[in-house]
Formats: sequence, structure tokens, C-alpha cells
Amino acid sequence: MKKILFIDRVAPYFYDYSLLNSKGIGASESYMLYLCQELIKDYDITISQGKRQTIISENNIRFIPSGYTYLESDYDIIIFQRVPYGLREIKEKYPNAKLLVWLHDFFESSFWAKMSNEELQFISDNVKFICVSDWQKENYKINLDLRKIKNYNIDFVHFFIPYPKITKEIPFDKNKLCFFSAGHKGLEFTLKVFEHLYNINNDFKLYIGNPTYDQNYSFKNCKDAVINLNNITRNEVCTHLKSSLCALHLNNVYPETFGCVNAEANLMNTPVLTYDLGATKEVLYSPFTTKQIINPNQYRVDLNNLIDITETIFKWRNNTPTIFINPILNKEKILKKWKEIIL
Repeated sequence: MKKILFIDRVAPYFYDYSLLNSKGIGASESYMLYLCQELIKDYDITISQGKRQTIISENNIRFIPSGYTYLESDYDIIIFQRVPYGLREIKEKYPNAKLLVWLHDFFESSFWAKMSNEELQFISDNVKFICVSDWQKENYKINLDLRKIKNYNIDFVHFFIPYPKITKEIPFDKNKLCFFSAGHKGLEFTLKVFEHLYNINNDFKLYIGNPTYDQNYSFKNCKDAVINLNNITRNEVCTHLKSSLCALHLNNVYPETFGCVNAEANLMNTPVLTYDLGATKEVLYSPFTTKQIINPNQYRVDLNNLIDITETIFKWRNNTPTIFINPILNKEKILKKWKEIIL
């Protein structure tokens, strides 16, 4: 059985399946755990974390502090999360291992944009880049080409989105809207739009929750109608999405390299009102609403126009649209590609 080592020296906290089941954690961390849960059927897996202090084993996966990374005599595949810290040492210790960097951020906002050309070229000469979407892959290719980096090897595989465990069904509510993302991804504008919607229909409620950390927000004229759930687990996020009219993710400021919360809404057959930014169009299927025409059979909405947003919400409220799950989220297809990358 081949041995895989994941190295994460970027996450600001240590994480494992116990934490994943008890609270919300970042998408990069949680979806690595979901992937490992599938790969463990065919591979021996160790996860090294910079913030971890103790060694534990969960679901047949070893979690170790970064100081214990080099105790194993050999690994077949080594996958760095986000940034390949310690690449030179890893190459020296495990010269025969296949080296990958699993990228999660878009280039301009990440540590990569601050690297020297020499650093970028050294990494490109020694590792394969794995992105989480075709959009992100193109984003890195453009920037690496602009920096005149040569001979880089880059591919993408979408996040594996498992169906959540919904233990308590919540009845569908045509007045329920949701925003489950980080606050910097359009929450300020979403709240302004919601105030407008609330003034038209006082039955509307907006559920917000950040799946990564607790955060307080200030509201103006519709405080009682905005329900801040703060940090909630992914299962709770999906339960709320399933029962809501739509995910109101009016993010026009921060490109999603994948957009897990949009994919989760799609998996729950819940429409999403959002901008065509980053990988959004790639991840969302039907209906998909942006100011660009994605599908001529769907609504054509200018999200810079408050009237268009309002009309769309009320159309959906009166006639709930049928949602089709995007085929790119197919579990077997994603796992097959991961195994091809690892080979």
C-alpha cells in the first residue's frame, strides 16, 4: 500500500475529524479530511500539521506535529497544503517521493504573489501544482507566465463534496434566505440588499453563519430579521440551505477558487443568487443567475440592478426553480482523477 504524507504548515489551528464533527472549520481543511476519508481505503495516510502538539490516530489516519514529519523512512506521495514550506528538506529526505502542492487561494491574494521569481522557479521545477478548479488553474498559469516561470506542471481536480448528514429536517421556508460564507465575501452588500427586500416583505429572514469563525455584525433597520448563527458545522449549513428559498451570496469582491458553499447549495437543490466571479460559473449548474447570460433558459439578471435582484427573489418565492446538481461534483469522477494524479 502506497504511503501519502499531507503537510499543512499554513492552517492557523490543528484539525482532525473530532473537530470537523463538532464545529465549522475552513473549507481547505475540511475538504482535505473528506478526501482522505476516501483515499484511506487504498492508501496509508499521514497528516503533518504545524499547529499540532500531539500525535493521534482517527479513522485510520495519523495526525502528527510537524516536528515528527521526518520519522517515517519513506513516503511515495507528499502533498503540501497551499505552500510547500520545507521543500528542500523534503526533497533531500525523500528523493523518490512524488511532490504535489494543493493550491486553494487565487494567486494575487496569496503568499505566491510575494515570492521571488527564483523561489517560484525552484518550486515549479520540483513539484506539480494541483488546483481546485479550471478557473484557478488558468489564474495561476497567467501569473506564472507573467513572471516568466518555465516548465511548470499544473492540473486541477474539483473538491470532493460528500452528501451531508442531515439528522434534523427543517421545513422549507419560502421567506428564508441564507449567507454562509466569510464576511469579506460580499456580506456588506448582501445585508444592504436584504434590508431592501425586508422593507417589501417583513416575513423575510436572512440566516448568516461563518463556517470558519465567530463574527459579530451590525445591522440597521432589520435587526430582528437577521439571524446570526456564527460558527456552525457543515451539516448544519447544509440543513439550513436545504430549507431556504435561496443562498443570497452577493459576492462581487473576492473571487472564489472553488466556492464550497455554492457547491453545497447546489447539492441541496437550492438556487444561488451570486456574481459570475472566479469559479462560480464552473461550480454552479442550473439555474444560475448572474449579470452575464450563463444559460438562455434561465433568468437573466443584472446584479448591479436592485430591481432585477428583487424581481428574481420574488419569482423564486412564487415558483421555486428546479435545481440540477452539477455533474462536476460526481464523487467517482473526482476520486478517479485524484488517483490518476497520485499515480
